Amino acid sequence: MDAGKGERGQSVTPRVLVVGCGSQFAADDNVGLEIVRCLRERGECGCEFLELAGGGLDLLYAFEEAEIILFVDAVESGAPAGTVHLVPLPSSQLKPRSIGRISGHGWGLDETLRLARSLGRRVPRLVLLGVELETVSPGSSRTPPVDAALSAIVAGFADLLASLADRHTCAPLPPAFTA
Repeated sequence: MDAGKGERGQSVTPRVLVVGCGSQFAADDNVGLEIVRCLRERGECGCEFLELAGGGLDLLYAFEEAEIILFVDAVESGAPAGTVHLVPLPSSQLKPRSIGRISGHGWGLDETLRLARSLGRRVPRLVLLGVELETVSPGSSRTPPVDAALSAIVAGFADLLASLADRHTCAPLPPAFTA
């Protein structure tokens, strides 16, 4: 059942899968994975989580289970480090670092979408929560602006989730994300 009203007019919360993407050992590029870990530890948001550091075919199976898939990934758009973006996917305006190339074999989100459609599989609403990175130096720590964005996202996640559930398009970011 889609988000909106159920059989008796009550609100229905869509099934949301939050997918953390990134490279664990590449400084700011691990922000998506870390956000998912922090949210999973809190355990209070009523959604499911997946850390996607490898195979893109895992995503194909997730399409059947979720109404909304929120990808959390580092992005490079030229904005200041720590800037948080919220865009529908696929997007011509912003390219996520990791889900564009989920595996080293050239398999990414675009390939997964094509495969799902060719198999007649349902494709849920796909949204990117991107955090502008500063560095991907292997072995380096996350930079302060990206850490601040991570903290703001985790703290304000309930508001973001509610706004996504209430709309069929991307909602504006909650104020705490743009401070």
